[in-house]
Amino acid sequence: MNLIFNQSLTLAQSSTATVEQLTKLANDKNSDVRYWVARHPNCPITVLEKLANDEYWYVRCCVAQHPNCPIQVLEKLADDKNWDIRYCVADHPNCPQYLKEYFKVKNFISRYESYS
Repeated sequence: MNLIFNQSLTLAQSSTATVEQLTKLANDKNSDVRYWVARHPNCPITVLEKLANDEYWYVRCCVAQHPNCPIQVLEKLADDKNWDIRYCVADHPNCPQYLKEYFKVKNFISRYESYS
């Protein structure tokens, strides 16, 4: 079992991992593997969309920080119960101004003062 986990983790961290491999690894039962899939620069949008629903906040946070995260996923994560994820959404370079205003109106992010 440990060998399989180590192989999956190594593959998720590999720059040579294919879209097909990342898609398969996104279903791994270990959240550490899914974390590295969400961080992978070649992670496909369909996988980011799936991982935006992950039970672990740190996986969702990686999705919100991913440079290719689509706006519709950022919109979904803007209502996440975890403030770390909302902060990552607000800090994303592609976060639309209307989401930043939404955070201010809802007072969702206490550290949001610097965003406008």
